[in-house]
Amino acid sequence: MDSAIRSAIEQVNGKSMASGSASLDYTAQLHANGQQLDVHSSQFADWLSSQSHGVVSRFRILSQQQVNQPTATDEQHLAASQGESWNKGSVKASEEASAEGHARAEAGDAMASADGKQSASASITGEWDQHQGASQVDYTRKHTDFASHWEVRVAADVATYRESTSAKLTRVVIAMPRTRQPAFRVGDMDVSADDVGAQIRSSLSDGLVQTHRFTVLDRDAGAEIGQEIDLINSGQARLEDTARLGHQLATDLIVIPSIDRFEYARHERQLRLSDRTLASYAGGAALSFRVVNAVTGQVVMSKAFTYTLPDTAPTTLGASANGPKLASLVMDSLRHDIVQAILQNTFPLTVLQADGKDLVINQGGDNVRVGTTYQAVTMGKEVIDPQSGQSLGRSDKPCCTVVIDRVTSTMSYGHIVEDGVNTSGFVQGSMELREEVPAIPSGKAVRTEVASRDTVRKTSRPDKAADKPKEDQNW
Repeated sequence: MDSAIRSAIEQVNGKSMASGSASLDYTAQLHANGQQLDVHSSQFADWLSSQSHGVVSRFRILSQQQVNQPTATDEQHLAASQGESWNKGSVKASEEASAEGHARAEAGDAMASADGKQSASASITGEWDQHQGASQVDYTRKHTDFASHWEVRVAADVATYRESTSAKLTRVVIAMPRTRQPAFRVGDMDVSADDVGAQIRSSLSDGLVQTHRFTVLDRDAGAEIGQEIDLINSGQARLEDTARLGHQLATDLIVIPSIDRFEYARHERQLRLSDRTLASYAGGAALSFRVVNAVTGQVVMSKAFTYTLPDTAPTTLGASANGPKLASLVMDSLRHDIVQAILQNTFPLTVLQADGKDLVINQGGDNVRVGTTYQAVTMGKEVIDPQSGQSLGRSDKPCCTVVIDRVTSTMSYGHIVEDGVNTSGFVQGSMELREEVPAIPSGKAVRTEVASRDTVRKTSRPDKAADKPKEDQNW
């Protein structure tokens, strides 16, 4: 019975679950709560469900029989044979014997003597010729020991947990950003480094989830998850819910951001000819991140970004800066750049379909923006480093420029800017979108050079000769 129950659980949940859920010794008759239970009864099924913590339910016996099975066999076999044979021979022997004696006697004056001699001989002669026919011996002995056992077929409903499809994707954990400062001076106020870090972490998690390429694990929800596990173990939840235990996912990659610099400082200068103060704001941020293999500790990717916030013009009219808003702008740019960098190294934007100049791309969501212009390349064959034997990836060749026209949650749609690009016979995956490039003014030539992947993105400062905006508190 024990073996049959274990087998049922193993077929559904594997051996590890079976060893933990059916570690009981079942017998044909047993006692539970002072009552004798038969394995065929519904009471036994209820008892089994309770003892297995809900893993086994609706237990029933389909058949049972006692079987004699051989356990050991001892077999002896002797075979021998002899052909015809003859035994021939002859004998010839003789024997002779002789005896000689002398006796003498005296009595008083009288004396007498006597002499005697005897001889004998014998001889034997003969021959024999004995014939023996063929003979054969064949001996066999076999002994088998038998043992009796029971074969039991059972049917049972076994609770199991089926993970979602997304759990099979690459699993990622976003670490809390590291910084050496407790707070950052942004505008006229101090912004907590913990608040900025939490915002970066949340923004990165949202960005990676939107790609539909990663399973993002939330390590901050450990307390809430622990409460649910305690509820299941307490027996207050359904017994079938115990199948949910032991299925927490371990991560594959850890993304570790670092805030190296973040400031938007106020600069003041006293005017000599008046008591007025000339004030302005300037600053930016420098951030980096690493992607670490959670199993080996190997750094699989590392990159840094520098952001320059627009300077405000010096003024004596009471300049001010909105610190939280500026921080939010930097965070949005950071999320976009880090997510794009990770995707570029793992799941680059790939063209799925090409119909003339119209393209269908394999990613959408918040990470692909309408109006963004990308440099596209056509993919070649895989290149192997002859020195290390490692793959360097596929070769690529600059192709054209692609502009995104429409974005959905899972895909995006765009078009090729240049004329004359041949997409007939297009093969899925043969074109990828790489770096973002500035929008191309109409009527100007298009450059198809690909920038380095490690180029640091910097926000450009506004043109000093630009017209004054209609509404801007910094003017």
